[in-house]
Amino acid sequence: LLISLHAAASGKDLRIGVFGLFHPHELILRAAPGGALRVSVAGAAWNLEGSRTARLRVGRLGVLCTVGDRAASAAVVRASGSGGRTEFFLSVPGKIERRFEASLEVRVRAGELAPIVITDLEMAVASAVAAESFPGAPLEALKAQAIAARSYYLASPARHRDFQFCDTTHCQFLREPPERTSSAGVAGGETKGLVLLNAGAVLAALYSASCGGRTRTLAEAGMATEGYPYYAIECPPCRTSAPDWERSLSTDYSTLIENRSEANRIELGRVLGWDVIPGYNYQVRREGGHLIVHGRGEGHGIGLCQRGASAMAASGANHRVILNYYYPNAVLGFRE
Repeated sequence: LLISLHAAASGKDLRIGVFGLFHPHELILRAAPGGALRVSVAGAAWNLEGSRTARLRVGRLGVLCTVGDRAASAAVVRASGSGGRTEFFLSVPGKIERRFEASLEVRVRAGELAPIVITDLEMAVASAVAAESFPGAPLEALKAQAIAARSYYLASPARHRDFQFCDTTHCQFLREPPERTSSAGVAGGETKGLVLLNAGAVLAALYSASCGGRTRTLAEAGMATEGYPYYAIECPPCRTSAPDWERSLSTDYSTLIENRSEANRIELGRVLGWDVIPGYNYQVRREGGHLIVHGRGEGHGIGLCQRGASAMAASGANHRVILNYYYPNAVLGFRE
């Protein structure tokens, strides 16, 4: 069923915080080859072209921006093309460099640089599909992922101060914008405007890498059950193909392990590392004073299972069938 949606989901730019995992104190900004970038700081405007770069550092008065032999500080440094969004490269020296098609703000938060890209919704959707999807997923699975990602962006409230979303799995993982002719680009383009709806409102669609054989409800995850409840869905492809994992943990963590709430899994991740308990679908036994945890799958297991969606698409299911399977009673609608 397709219906039109007017008020709840309107097109907009998104403010996405990037590189937060690297806790940057220094950034290097440069224009894309053949392009130009205008950097605005403390009333001054400097152009970046060719090999010219801007070096941004944490300063006494905010962000210290150096271009050639000129330097100035401001609470916020902004960069854009002559018409707004443009292509540029931003890097944390020695750690990561990424291409963006956006405009940029950089400010200081808690003694670190906080870069924020302001990008088009559809560009963010295609970038999230490229970053989040199961490797080698067929196009119909990518279309389902694009609709879920778009719905999440449009329905979720701002999850951070100064920006709405981050580029990690806390919100939605983000990479460089894919080429429009790439599978992720095509998936985004061919589903442009499509969202998931529940009771007439856009659904902030949750999804995970691999449910391990069965998705779970919000109640099973110890999460608030207001709004769309999600459902426990059998997922045979994930049950048979998801890799097993096993961990040996101290019995000190028995309460966190045996109560399978998502909050407990996150707490274990903070204490022991994010890959210690990759997913919720596991069994526990006590052996020699330790907890032996044997599981299958990755992620919270709520909503669309990316591994399962990929298998469904490979068997001939289209994106509508996939979404109807993992989000029962939700419907597709167009954002206008």
